Amino acid sequence: MTPEPADILSLVTESLIQLRKDLALPELNEISSGTVLYGSDGDLDSMAIVHLVVDIEARLQQAYAKSWILADERALSLRRSPFRTIESLCKFIITSTPEAS
Repeated sequence: MTPEPADILSLVTESLIQLRKDLALPELNEISSGTVLYGSDGDLDSMAIVHLVVDIEARLQQAYAKSWILADERALSLRRSPFRTIESLCKFIITSTPEAS
């Protein structure tokens, strides 16, 4: 079962909100698919991205009973980071959906 894009967007958004609370970062006025997470316009550093990815993997496991590995060689070798924006992360999650066992 491939997750629906709206469900993944919701899951990523919830995880980002929780991460920002946990790290005492200011709340964002608006979170959308275009929200920049990492890079020159983002305010998350590499360690925050690691925490975000771990939380998202756990939420995906709980919601879909499948194990995603988002920070793998494929993700790190892409020319454009899938962790740059919420939109790119959501697309990467969907294309990385594990096959049914």
